[in-house]
Amino acid sequence: MALLMFRTFGVIIVSFIVLIMYVLHRKKNGKFIKRKAVNEEEKIKYQKWEKIINVMAVVGLLILGIFITVPCCLDIPYLLSNNLVEVTGEVTQGAMSGENSNSERRIHIRDEKTGEEHSLKYWGTGSDLGDKITVRYLPHTEYGYVVE
Repeated sequence: MALLMFRTFGVIIVSFIVLIMYVLHRKKNGKFIKRKAVNEEEKIKYQKWEKIINVMAVVGLLILGIFITVPCCLDIPYLLSNNLVEVTGEVTQGAMSGENSNSERRIHIRDEKTGEEHSLKYWGTGSDLGDKITVRYLPHTEYGYVVE
């Protein structure tokens, strides 16, 4: 559970730090290309690339916000109330390479009550196909942990 809190709040904090760094960079009228142009043609080329880099940075920040930061923020009430989605069932798919070593893995579990298939990521050792396990995970980021 502590890993989930650390991961969720860590992602939110890093996202806001990156956003603040970009806003401060723009406020200072900072340039990404530090090299001085030798002639007018090079100066125009550098200005064009500055615009492209700024557009890419804004698009990257939007993608970071929409697909990573917002789901983490939506999961905060579930973390604070300890109201995670709990599923008990059979493992139908999973990352089996390096089964005994800890790493981030994605597994699929078929709920024994409803027959629904749930997919989640977790940090830990691998689970064999067909194992009956209980997992708890956050609904928006689909990150959790294995209970048993």
